Amino acid sequence: MTQIKYVAIAMISLLLIVSCGVQKESNTPFEGKLVYSVSSVENNPNDADSINYQVVYAKDSLLRIESFTPIGKQIYIKHIPKERAYILMDLYEKKVAIQTITDTIDRSDKYSFKSKMGSKTFAGKKAKNIAVTFNELDTTIVMNYIEDISPQYTEAIEGIPGLPVKYSVYSKGLWITYELISFEEREISKDKFGIPSDHEIMTLDEFMKIMQN
Repeated sequence: MTQIKYVAIAMISLLLIVSCGVQKESNTPFEGKLVYSVSSVENNPNDADSINYQVVYAKDSLLRIESFTPIGKQIYIKHIPKERAYILMDLYEKKVAIQTITDTIDRSDKYSFKSKMGSKTFAGKKAKNIAVTFNELDTTIVMNYIEDISPQYTEAIEGIPGLPVKYSVYSKGLWITYELISFEEREISKDKFGIPSDHEIMTLDEFMKIMQN
């Protein structure tokens, strides 16, 4: 498998980890734009490099996540109540919309949560501290969340009681940290959440077969 194919599969896997969980309905719906910095031991934030950012657009029950990778931009769109989601990307010389299958398994026991005193401010928003234990890894990390916004727009930490604004995920032996750096509460056009007419729809299995050939 070529390096480009490996990177494509790896980035889609990470995007699914971050985006395809099942969250219980809670808190307040949100409409606006969120920007997160993305960092790890192997990839420290650089203001001039778009790969270090993730952009989230939300409109009540609609979600769009833009991630920037070494092979280009990947866009994840989802209708949350219908559990219908697609990844939009350029695949060689054509544009594709890869239909994903939302993980419906209850993974609420993956994490344990413990309230922690204090709070921090991210992008002008006050966020509570919470100690999150990754039960399988026996590792605890202090994260932060906005209590009055639903966690459904960034679903990486299932069970967290609000929108996570600083959190970490463990993928392929690497800890990756997301931190909110911009918060805009404003109207977002519904067009942001649709599949463009020039994209070919394919299943995740069809995409994987292309990558393996």
